Amino acid sequence: MFDIITEQKLFNEYIDPAVVVELNRISKMNDRIEKVSSATLGGELAKIKMLMAGSQSVRAANSSAYPTAQQSTPAYSIIRLKRAIMFSMQFDGFAMESAAKGGAAMDPVEFEKKGLFLTMGNKLSRQYTGDGSGVIALCNGNGSTSPTLTIKSIYFAKPAKLLFKPGQVIDIYQPGGTQEVNSVAILSVDSDTQLTLASNQTWTDNSLIYDEDVRAASEASGTGEMMGLEGIIRDTDPPAPNASAGLQALLVAGYPEWKAVSLSNGGVKREITEDLITSLLDELDDISQVSVMLTTNKVRRVWASRLAAYKTISNQKVLWGGWSGLPFIYDGREIPIVPDKYVPDGYLWAIDESLLKIYTTTAGKEITWEKARDGSILQKVSGKNEYVAEGHMYRNLGTGLRKGFGVLKDIQEPTS
Repeated sequence: MFDIITEQKLFNEYIDPAVVVELNRISKMNDRIEKVSSATLGGELAKIKMLMAGSQSVRAANSSAYPTAQQSTPAYSIIRLKRAIMFSMQFDGFAMESAAKGGAAMDPVEFEKKGLFLTMGNKLSRQYTGDGSGVIALCNGNGSTSPTLTIKSIYFAKPAKLLFKPGQVIDIYQPGGTQEVNSVAILSVDSDTQLTLASNQTWTDNSLIYDEDVRAASEASGTGEMMGLEGIIRDTDPPAPNASAGLQALLVAGYPEWKAVSLSNGGVKREITEDLITSLLDELDDISQVSVMLTTNKVRRVWASRLAAYKTISNQKVLWGGWSGLPFIYDGREIPIVPDKYVPDGYLWAIDESLLKIYTTTAGKEITWEKARDGSILQKVSGKNEYVAEGHMYRNLGTGLRKGFGVLKDIQEPTS
């Protein structure tokens, strides 16, 4: 089909850039944080020394006596590398040979049409905004030898069409770890809260739904999904598998400063107002410089209508990198309010992106292609005129200053 030099050129010069462009087009977080701050891990984890509490041996004095010396409180956080994305691409040999141009590469648009790049971007976006548990949704009610699965989510009122797609393969586990459904495909997404599975299955109420082969019983390198904003921007430890170890192996109980600012309203919805947003930013002002606020599409709509009603900044947009948002003026600074479809319902996150870091095997190189011993990437399917290419993205999201982030919860959203 292709010699190895041409094949590597194909993947390195055509497919790799196309994948990156598509990922960044879909995932705001991947686009921004990859550009702002990424780091290469020398192994499967990094141990990072952090200042958790400064020395308090500073005061005025009535005498010549100095304050009693104290030491600042250090802590060591651990960032574990995750198999964030594992993917396979399959190509028809006839189409590949027909598309070859002068012995060089095929048109990367043909790859894009297969939808893999869209799937990868969505999977990454969900992980970047998730809580690190890998749980996509929960079963809503018991199911007995049935293909019809009703679901619910603690983050989204209408989770099915947002989080699931036909052909997606899932596992279902009880919270205690007993597996109930093993590697079953979704046949169709029927409504905002209902899926049809490819075969009859049995499950219990509140069981946890994962992508196939994602659930991790405990926090470890190379297992489970990577950490996301919902796991970082909270005032408690993330859920399992990080519940017993804490975010980056630090528990809130042991390090009270190791938590974000969280302003909720006890589950009671309230309108988004300038004063409410300002109250959050005031909490963070001495610690970080918020560079963006991420929220839902519906909250963005409400804020846009308020700006239009006041007619102070009508139709004005501000940019967060290449992403447009609505302005919020705080102490003379314009902070963009940017929507993302994977931000939980009723949330607004205040983020200083300089405090986030993507840890990966090689900063600046998003994808690693599996290669045969001769260096070839394309592997022939036995007995068929078809080829497969397999690749992965190893990474995790971390921070060194959790209290530099904040969240507003319980924001009222429009019903439609």
